[in-house]
Amino acid sequence: MDGLTCVRQIRALQREGSIVSHVPVIAVTANARSEQMASAREAGMDSVVTKPFRIPELMPEIERLMSMYE
Repeated sequence: MDGLTCVRQIRALQREGSIVSHVPVIAVTANARSEQMASAREAGMDSVVTKPFRIPELMPEIERLMSMYE
């Protein structure tokens, strides 16, 4: 299962109530074209981080999403 399929499944489980809270998901991709980033968000990703990435760049995004859904 690829990431887009996985996040679609997660969001479907949330809609049906099998998962009762929002699961924050960040796409990590080498494909930085705006169309692919838009597709990831449309599939249900909360955010998209492009490769190569550095942990100091990724951590603030994780913290931002976690604070939104606490």
